[in-house]
Amino acid sequence: MSRASSKKVNLKDGYYIEVSNRLGGPPIKLSRPTKGEVLMLMRIHQKSKNVKYLGAFKDNKCVDDKL
Repeated sequence: MSRASSKKVNLKDGYYIEVSNRLGGPPIKLSRPTKGEVLMLMRIHQKSKNVKYLGAFKDNKCVDDKL
């Protein structure tokens, strides 16, 4: 068995949401280059999953976290 990675994940520039199952489980971060595409993706997933808007990221830093 191997050891888990300790390196921090670098986020690409874009808009991010976090999606997880309603029954639990680890969340997954999804990104899109434009805010309109993220909003469409949120509408698709919110019917069956928990969705949280994380904001716009640039150079691994959150620029805008308001929807």
